[in-house]
Amino acid sequence: MRLTLTLETLLSQLGSFSWHLDVYKTLEQPLNPTMTMLIIDDELEEERDQQDEPLYPQIQGYQYLLSIADLQSIKANLVQQLPNASLHDIIHAVSYYYQNDAYMNLES
Repeated sequence: MRLTLTLETLLSQLGSFSWHLDVYKTLEQPLNPTMTMLIIDDELEEERDQQDEPLYPQIQGYQYLLSIADLQSIKANLVQQLPNASLHDIIHAVSYYYQNDAYMNLES
């Protein structure tokens, strides 16, 4: 499975994707609602590099972001702290997690 869609669409439909899928973002671009994301099922990708990572995303100009499970968890954590979280808030939380490997804590 290979699917491309915008970050906004991905985040709005996050619950409809299987947790085991991986999400890739365009190389060297900060996260924004209209950027194109690539979703793949890593286990179905046969062509691999020397680190056993799928080649297709690299060839297409994408880098690994997070798994669907990670994104679902980040969104759930944010909504628990901020029930009316906007798309901008969710993107900020995803970016924070990607850079810090930790959830945002809004209580600080």
